[in-house]
Amino acid sequence: MQQPDAASGLALIASRLNTLSALLDKAEGLWVGRDLDTLAAARLAIDMHPLSWQVAATATQAEQFLAWSRGKEQPNTVTPPTGWHDAKALLREVLAKVQAAAAEAAALPETKHIRLEPIGMCLDLSGQRYLDDWILPNLYFHLITAYAILRMQGLEFGKADFMAHLAGDIRPIAPTPV
Repeated sequence: MQQPDAASGLALIASRLNTLSALLDKAEGLWVGRDLDTLAAARLAIDMHPLSWQVAATATQAEQFLAWSRGKEQPNTVTPPTGWHDAKALLREVLAKVQAAAAEAAALPETKHIRLEPIGMCLDLSGQRYLDDWILPNLYFHLITAYAILRMQGLEFGKADFMAHLAGDIRPIAPTPV
């Protein structure tokens, strides 16, 4: 199996960060007259992290992949933003880094060693599995959780908002020849 290149992985991640950014922009437009930090503090459940943390966790996955693609390590820790504007600024910053790096078409390292310190375990994954089975599921988990928090707060989003990356591919069905 051929190793994925950094550019394609980063392009995919940038696309999903753009989705989250668009969701936050739309939320801000719909949340008019209300405190945005209240929205940033919203949670799906009492034992789950708030929206601002979900944004930071999504960004952390992108930063971890970016660091690994450059042969570096990024700690698996999320520094929670202090509110709405900090969360949006963090997302913009990470998106800019990922977009800039996506232009570099380098091969990814062959393997990734992941230490799960809290449970005293580790795992080794191929580069493709690291992207497919670690980075993307974690990124999507936090992205979808952010989406769900926004919906739970009564903001009108639909699947089209979440799948906006496909908008340029949609076209009318060609008529069936008779």
